[in-house]
Amino acid sequence: MRKRTYNSKIGWWVPAVVVLSIACCYIGPLFTGDFTTGTILCAITLIIEIPVFSGIKYKISGSGLWVRNLYRWRRYPIDKIAVVKKTHSVLNAAALSFDRVSITFTDRSILKSYMPLEISPAERDEFIAHLKEINPLIKVSH
Repeated sequence: MRKRTYNSKIGWWVPAVVVLSIACCYIGPLFTGDFTTGTILCAITLIIEIPVFSGIKYKISGSGLWVRNLYRWRRYPIDKIAVVKKTHSVLNAAALSFDRVSITFTDRSILKSYMPLEISPAERDEFIAHLKEINPLIKVSH
């Protein structure tokens, strides 16, 4: 079986958050004139944001769908996927875009919730086709 890693699609809000956080670091120094503090705050903020935004990836390997959120990988069994649906959602998820793939499992104990797994691979159609290649029983809804 082929193995592939998919990057998260990056929505408009990710660069907006970075620009806004940089701007917020310099609001105080604009009034006080102490740009050293603003630069230090900006550096600390970027040191926190960059790993968070670059740490979201998805990997299909063997019979597992691996989701990396920050530094932790979590495996989901592809043979337990019931439905895959393209969605545009704002739910809390390991995703950097609102253009997402919603994955519902046959067994509720996989997520310990009735909520679906929401992720945002950059190549949604290719990602869904790859899942279907491994488990042809997956229902795809749009």
